[in-house]
Amino acid sequence: MNAFAAPDPAAAHHGLDGLGWTRLTRPRGLGLAVVEDTGERVLESALAKLAEAQDLINQQQERIAYLESLTMTDELTGLLNRRGFYGHLRRELAAARRNPAAGGVLVMIDLDGFKAINDTHGHLAGDFYLRQVARLLQALVRAEDVVARLGGDEFAVLLTNTDTATGTARTAQLARVANGETVTWNGAKLPVRFSIGTQPYGPADHEEDVIRQADVKMYGDKGKRRGKRRTA
Repeated sequence: MNAFAAPDPAAAHHGLDGLGWTRLTRPRGLGLAVVEDTGERVLESALAKLAEAQDLINQQQERIAYLESLTMTDELTGLLNRRGFYGHLRRELAAARRNPAAGGVLVMIDLDGFKAINDTHGHLAGDFYLRQVARLLQALVRAEDVVARLGGDEFAVLLTNTDTATGTARTAQLARVANGETVTWNGAKLPVRFSIGTQPYGPADHEEDVIRQADVKMYGDKGKRRGKRRTA
């Protein structure tokens, strides 16, 4: 018998090689389907992880924005605080340098007689009074204008995109309306009285100069009011 006999065709048909060993076979196309299915799952997993990462980034950005807003918001009134307001003023001045028509008017406000309210009615009354003044100021300006409490009984308003004549007229109207208002606390009528200083700003102005000029005018107005009360 020849030791190297020809392979048995029947054995080949049943998956046996010529030596009797079983050959591993797979249906045509099955391997490609498995690869495609695995690839799709890997892609879906990667996209899901990417979406989770994006959600986490969005949450962190919202948290950061919230914390930043706290540093620029007056806790008592909800208005901008000094830091937030001066940030707006700097941006307004930068916008005016790019477009001279973007100027406006800075209004500095100091409340007259606020110390007497605290001394007579207590600090709770003083806090309530300040919150009501904040609401009054917001109600008297446009949505695009900026209102802030700079500290104590000092407020500020930015009348944006306003020429000098219009801004001055609006400030006079604001003072006239506000000075006719009262805040009621435990049955007592507490009058609202403002001392106001205004200073237009434009492309050639600097932050410190605008603030200083408005302050000077505000304290000048306060001095006049004191003089009138003494002679009244």
